[in-house]
Amino acid sequence: MQIREAQIFNFGKLQDRSFAFAPGINVIYGANEAGKTTLHDFLTAMLFGMEKGRGRAASGGMYARYEPWHAAAYYSGALRFSVEGRPFYLERNFYRKEKKEILRNEADGEELSVAYGDLDVLLGGISAEAFRSTYDIGQSKAAASKELAAILTEYLSDAAESGEAGVRVSKAQAALAARRKELNLDLKNIKEQKNQELHRKMMEKELLERDCRELTHSLADAEREISRLKKIKAEKTDRTKEEEAGHAASAGGKKRRWLAAAGAAAAGFLLNLGMHRVISYAFGLFLASEGLLLLLTVLFFAFFLRTGEAAADKSGESLRGRERAGEAGDENDYAREAVLSAEHMMNGLRDTLAEKEARRCNLSQQIETMQAPGVQERELLRDIQALELASAEITRLARERYEDSVDELNGAVSGWVAGITGGAYDSVTIDDGGGLKILTEGREVPPEALSRGTLEQIYLAFRLAVGDIVTREEAMPVFLDEAFCMYDDGRLRQALTALAGEAEQKQIFIFTCQRREMEALDELGLPYHKVYLT
Repeated sequence: MQIREAQIFNFGKLQDRSFAFAPGINVIYGANEAGKTTLHDFLTAMLFGMEKGRGRAASGGMYARYEPWHAAAYYSGALRFSVEGRPFYLERNFYRKEKKEILRNEADGEELSVAYGDLDVLLGGISAEAFRSTYDIGQSKAAASKELAAILTEYLSDAAESGEAGVRVSKAQAALAARRKELNLDLKNIKEQKNQELHRKMMEKELLERDCRELTHSLADAEREISRLKKIKAEKTDRTKEEEAGHAASAGGKKRRWLAAAGAAAAGFLLNLGMHRVISYAFGLFLASEGLLLLLTVLFFAFFLRTGEAAADKSGESLRGRERAGEAGDENDYAREAVLSAEHMMNGLRDTLAEKEARRCNLSQQIETMQAPGVQERELLRDIQALELASAEITRLARERYEDSVDELNGAVSGWVAGITGGAYDSVTIDDGGGLKILTEGREVPPEALSRGTLEQIYLAFRLAVGDIVTREEAMPVFLDEAFCMYDDGRLRQALTALAGEAEQKQIFIFTCQRREMEALDELGLPYHKVYLT
């Protein structure tokens, strides 16, 4: 990528200004407050856009810093650049209420879309964060070895995660983790609902088991009660039979006693008749008819009395028999009804017990089924497992990419370090923790033993090496904003020489308020393009 021209309509202190740039090294020179940093920030805003922050960040952000105090809607500019020899025109209005982007291929007039990612493609897919971490190098700050190690770790991770397809491992892992979280939440909700239902069914099962135990005890009690009632009924029946037999014997004795009395009366009568035979004989003829009548009368009277007594006895016995039979019948009927009622109750208990046992068995089967994962749970578990496998595979591939990147990065860093330091150090490698391993004359030198100037050189070499890796899709320009203020003249010449060696592949912008960079380039005989800000 080559930036050919910047047109600033209204951006901070720069208004209606146009700046032309050349391939290779461009030195943007101006006194302090001349607008060097403004121009630098304008170029990055044109390439990657600019948003107004929120809250406290809004007041201190770049948007607020360069927003015009008047005519805010005219907060805009344009950029002309080339990608693989094709010319493009980019215009942006940064005003948040009237944001607008125009991207056009100036060779054929084709209109492109920033919103749909056409500019991202032209920039090789590099993000604003990756660019700021590599090729956009501001004024150096004091970087102790510990801080530098943290920066290196971040850069190394960024380099390892940036694949050729522009897919970042951290984003992919974050997306997988977010999806796993969603599925785990769905699974948790399903399990909670199932556990609630499972708890309800287990409580119902416990109640049914308790009812079954109580019904079993009640059935045993009912069986004992029926046995007792049957025994009572049998005893009642036997006693009734004994009483009926006793009454029959009593009636026979009375009959025999009456016959004996009648016989005795008859014998006495006949005896008396014999004693008075002589006397009666005298009056026989007279009394023959009356005597016969008397005997018949006596016999008739005796028969009438016996018949009446027998009838009375028979009537009394019949009444008492009916009473006893009624009492015995009532008792037998009560015993029979009690037995039938107990048997009916026991049959009801058996039916209730059978129904509850069936429900308990059904609940046991349902509980056993619910304790195993259901169809939806199994599907969620399979999806979660698939996501975990995908995450593990991405991690494995990222590790392979990381190892490849480390080897590639170590070579790039060593090359840049050798060039920037004039071959003072043989190689610089990065360990897994982002720490530096510096070799010079065959021995390892800890970073703590290096001077601040040397660390700054290695820091610059590292960023440029990482930038080479992450911008291999499209060579991006290098922005150096007061990056050499901590360099002495010798280190400055070494750095400029190394940068000039890359000027054919990438465009380099040096923003400075000093003439020493231009003087060093002139002394070295290195070509560059001058841009003056006044």
